[in-house]
Amino acid sequence: MQGHLPLAQEPASSSIPLPDLLRKFNERQQAVQSLTATFTERKNLSLLAKPVLSNGTFLYSKPARIKWEYTNPEPRVFLITEDRFVAYYPNQKRAEEVPLSKLAGRRVFRVFGIGQSAEDLQKFFDIAQADSGDEKGAFLLLLTPKRRRVKDRLQLVRFWVDSQSYLPRKLEYLESDGDSTMLSFSNIRLNPEIAEGRFNVDIPKDVQVTSTFSGFSGSSLSR
Repeated sequence: MQGHLPLAQEPASSSIPLPDLLRKFNERQQAVQSLTATFTERKNLSLLAKPVLSNGTFLYSKPARIKWEYTNPEPRVFLITEDRFVAYYPNQKRAEEVPLSKLAGRRVFRVFGIGQSAEDLQKFFDIAQADSGDEKGAFLLLLTPKRRRVKDRLQLVRFWVDSQSYLPRKLEYLESDGDSTMLSFSNIRLNPEIAEGRFNVDIPKDVQVTSTFSGFSGSSLSR
Protein backbone atom coordinates (compact mmCIF):
# COMPACT_ATOMS: atom_id res chain seq x y z
CA MET A 1 0.00 0.00 0.00
CA GLN A 2 1.43 3.34 -1.05
CA GLY A 3 0.20 6.83 -1.73
CA HIS A 4 -0.95 10.06 -0.20
CA LEU A 5 -3.55 9.85 2.54
CA PRO A 6 -6.37 12.39 2.23
CA LEU A 7 -7.38 14.21 5.36
CA ALA A 8 -11.01 13.83 6.37
CA GLN A 9 -13.21 16.82 5.77
CA GLU A 10 -16.32 15.81 7.73
CA PRO A 11 -16.46 16.42 11.50
CA ALA A 12 -15.28 13.49 13.56
CA SER A 13 -17.90 11.85 15.72
CA SER A 14 -17.26 12.52 19.39
CA SER A 15 -19.32 9.47 20.37
CA ILE A 16 -16.77 6.79 19.43
CA PRO A 17 -15.71 5.09 22.67
CA LEU A 18 -12.07 5.52 23.60
CA PRO A 19 -11.35 1.73 23.56
CA ASP A 20 -12.65 1.54 19.97
CA LEU A 21 -10.55 4.52 18.94
CA LEU A 22 -7.41 3.00 20.46
CA ARG A 23 -8.17 -0.34 18.78
CA LYS A 24 -8.42 1.32 15.36
CA PHE A 25 -5.25 3.27 16.13
CA ASN A 26 -3.43 0.00 16.92
CA GLU A 27 -4.66 -1.63 13.71
CA ARG A 28 -3.21 1.27 11.73
CA GLN A 29 0.12 1.09 13.54
CA GLN A 30 0.46 -2.59 12.63
CA ALA A 31 0.04 -1.67 8.96
CA VAL A 32 2.70 1.05 8.98
CA GLN A 33 5.99 -0.25 7.60
CA SER A 34 7.25 3.14 6.43
CA LEU A 35 5.94 6.68 6.22
CA THR A 36 6.95 10.05 4.87
CA ALA A 37 5.37 13.45 5.52
CA THR A 38 6.09 17.14 5.48
CA PHE A 39 5.78 18.97 8.77
CA THR A 40 5.58 22.43 10.22
CA GLU A 41 6.68 23.21 13.74
CA ARG A 42 5.66 26.16 15.91
CA LYS A 43 7.54 26.64 19.17
CA ASN A 44 6.35 29.13 21.77
CA LEU A 45 9.27 29.89 24.06
CA SER A 46 9.00 32.01 27.19
CA LEU A 47 12.29 33.75 26.40
CA LEU A 48 11.15 34.89 22.94
CA ALA A 49 8.42 37.39 22.05
CA LYS A 50 7.47 35.62 18.80
CA PRO A 51 6.98 31.92 18.01
CA VAL A 52 9.79 30.08 16.20
CA LEU A 53 8.49 28.57 12.95
CA SER A 54 10.24 25.68 11.17
CA ASN A 55 9.41 23.12 8.50
CA GLY A 56 10.86 20.08 6.82
CA THR A 57 10.43 16.39 6.02
CA PHE A 58 9.74 13.45 8.33
CA LEU A 59 10.77 9.86 7.51
CA TYR A 60 9.94 6.64 9.36
CA SER A 61 10.92 3.02 8.70
CA LYS A 62 10.09 0.04 10.87
CA PRO A 63 11.17 -1.04 13.41
CA ALA A 64 12.47 2.24 14.84
CA ARG A 65 14.24 4.54 12.39
CA ILE A 66 13.12 8.15 12.33
CA LYS A 67 14.63 11.13 10.56
CA TRP A 68 13.67 14.79 10.82
CA GLU A 69 15.11 16.92 8.00
CA TYR A 70 14.60 20.60 8.77
CA THR A 71 14.95 23.00 5.84
CA ASN A 72 13.82 26.34 7.33
CA PRO A 73 14.79 28.61 8.99
CA GLU A 74 18.12 26.75 8.81
CA PRO A 75 19.06 23.18 7.86
CA ARG A 76 19.45 20.58 10.60
CA VAL A 77 19.04 16.84 10.76
CA PHE A 78 17.97 14.55 13.60
CA LEU A 79 18.25 10.79 13.19
CA ILE A 80 16.95 8.26 15.72
CA THR A 81 17.64 4.54 15.31
CA GLU A 82 17.18 1.56 17.61
CA ASP A 83 20.29 2.48 19.57
CA ARG A 84 21.52 5.99 18.82
CA PHE A 85 20.62 9.62 18.32
CA VAL A 86 22.47 11.78 15.78
CA ALA A 87 22.09 15.53 15.34
CA TYR A 88 23.80 17.56 12.62
CA TYR A 89 23.81 21.36 12.31
CA PRO A 90 25.50 22.17 8.96
CA ASN A 91 25.62 25.95 9.40
CA GLN A 92 27.29 25.57 12.80
CA LYS A 93 29.63 22.79 11.63
CA ARG A 94 28.59 20.84 14.69
CA ALA A 95 27.19 17.36 15.29
CA GLU A 96 26.25 15.07 18.18
CA GLU A 97 26.07 11.30 18.45
CA VAL A 98 24.65 9.82 21.65
CA PRO A 99 23.67 6.24 22.60
CA LEU A 100 19.91 6.21 23.04
CA SER A 101 20.35 4.29 26.29
CA LYS A 102 21.75 7.45 27.90
CA LEU A 103 18.65 9.53 27.22
CA ALA A 104 15.81 9.72 29.74
CA GLY A 105 12.46 8.43 28.52
CA ARG A 106 14.11 6.92 25.45
CA ARG A 107 11.14 4.69 24.63
CA VAL A 108 8.91 7.76 24.20
CA PHE A 109 11.72 9.82 22.73
CA ARG A 110 11.06 8.82 19.12
CA VAL A 111 7.71 10.29 18.17
CA PHE A 112 4.17 9.75 19.34
CA GLY A 113 1.84 7.75 17.17
CA ILE A 114 4.22 6.39 14.54
CA GLY A 115 5.15 2.77 15.12
CA GLN A 116 3.83 2.83 18.69
CA SER A 117 0.77 1.05 19.99
CA ALA A 118 -1.67 2.49 22.50
CA GLU A 119 -0.27 -0.02 25.01
CA ASP A 120 3.22 1.47 24.51
CA LEU A 121 1.89 4.95 25.21
CA GLN A 122 -0.15 3.81 28.22
CA LYS A 123 3.02 2.68 29.96
CA PHE A 124 4.00 6.33 30.23
CA PHE A 125 0.72 8.25 29.95
CA ASP A 126 -2.88 8.28 31.04
CA ILE A 127 -4.94 8.64 27.85
CA ALA A 128 -8.28 10.45 27.69
CA GLN A 129 -10.43 11.72 24.85
CA ALA A 130 -11.57 15.33 24.45
CA ASP A 131 -13.53 17.43 21.97
CA SER A 132 -11.42 18.17 18.88
CA GLY A 133 -12.74 21.72 18.66
CA ASP A 134 -12.01 23.45 15.35
CA GLU A 135 -9.89 20.53 14.10
CA LYS A 136 -12.58 18.88 11.97
CA GLY A 137 -12.30 15.26 10.90
CA ALA A 138 -10.08 14.36 13.83
CA PHE A 139 -10.19 12.86 17.30
CA LEU A 140 -8.33 14.55 20.14
CA LEU A 141 -6.44 12.48 22.69
CA LEU A 142 -4.99 13.97 25.87
CA LEU A 143 -1.85 12.26 27.17
CA THR A 144 -0.93 13.02 30.78
CA PRO A 145 2.46 11.74 32.02
CA LYS A 146 2.48 9.02 34.68
CA ARG A 147 6.18 8.81 35.46
CA ARG A 148 8.14 11.45 37.33
CA ARG A 149 11.01 11.58 34.82
CA VAL A 150 8.52 12.44 32.10
CA LYS A 151 6.51 14.81 34.32
CA ASP A 152 9.69 16.78 35.02
CA ARG A 153 9.82 17.70 31.33
CA LEU A 154 6.27 17.44 30.12
CA GLN A 155 2.90 18.65 31.35
CA LEU A 156 0.54 17.36 28.67
CA VAL A 157 0.43 16.14 25.07
CA ARG A 158 -2.50 16.92 22.79
CA PHE A 159 -2.64 14.38 20.00
CA TRP A 160 -5.05 14.84 17.06
CA VAL A 161 -5.72 11.56 15.22
CA ASP A 162 -7.15 11.79 11.69
CA SER A 163 -10.58 10.15 11.63
CA GLN A 164 -9.97 8.41 8.29
CA SER A 165 -6.32 7.34 8.44
CA TYR A 166 -5.98 7.03 12.25
CA LEU A 167 -2.52 8.55 11.92
CA PRO A 168 -1.28 11.69 13.73
CA ARG A 169 -2.41 14.94 12.16
CA LYS A 170 -1.15 17.30 14.85
CA LEU A 171 0.80 17.01 18.10
CA GLU A 172 1.16 19.65 20.77
CA TYR A 173 3.64 19.29 23.62
CA LEU A 174 3.07 21.45 26.69
CA GLU A 175 6.28 21.46 28.69
CA SER A 176 6.57 21.87 32.43
CA ASP A 177 8.34 25.21 32.09
CA GLY A 178 5.46 26.71 30.08
CA ASP A 179 7.01 26.36 26.62
CA SER A 180 5.04 24.54 23.94
CA THR A 181 5.62 22.92 20.55
CA MET A 182 2.97 22.30 17.87
CA LEU A 183 3.72 19.86 15.05
CA SER A 184 1.41 19.60 12.02
CA PHE A 185 1.81 16.86 9.40
CA SER A 186 0.74 16.95 5.75
CA ASN A 187 1.43 15.13 2.46
CA ILE A 188 1.47 11.85 4.37
CA ARG A 189 2.50 8.80 2.34
CA LEU A 190 1.96 5.39 3.88
CA ASN A 191 4.40 2.53 3.14
CA PRO A 192 6.42 4.18 0.36
CA GLU A 193 9.78 2.80 -0.75
CA ILE A 194 12.45 4.79 1.09
CA ALA A 195 16.02 4.43 -0.16
CA GLU A 196 18.37 3.10 2.50
CA GLY A 197 20.64 6.09 2.00
CA ARG A 198 17.93 8.48 3.21
CA PHE A 199 18.64 7.27 6.75
CA ASN A 200 22.32 8.18 6.54
CA VAL A 201 23.68 11.42 7.97
CA ASP A 202 26.74 12.51 6.00
CA ILE A 203 28.89 14.53 8.38
CA PRO A 204 31.99 16.15 6.80
CA LYS A 205 35.34 15.38 8.37
CA ASP A 206 35.89 18.99 9.46
CA VAL A 207 32.74 18.95 11.63
CA GLN A 208 33.20 18.49 15.36
CA VAL A 209 31.19 15.51 16.68
CA THR A 210 30.49 15.41 20.43
CA SER A 211 28.80 12.81 22.61
CA THR A 212 26.91 15.37 24.69
CA PHE A 213 23.18 15.70 24.12
CA SER A 214 22.32 19.41 23.97
CA GLY A 215 18.69 19.25 22.94
CA PHE A 216 16.24 18.14 20.33
CA SER A 217 13.72 20.33 18.60
CA GLY A 218 10.43 18.90 17.37
CA SER A 219 9.55 15.42 18.50
CA SER A 220 11.33 14.69 21.74
CA LEU A 221 10.46 14.96 25.37
CA SER A 222 13.98 16.04 26.24
CA ARG A 223 15.70 19.34 25.59
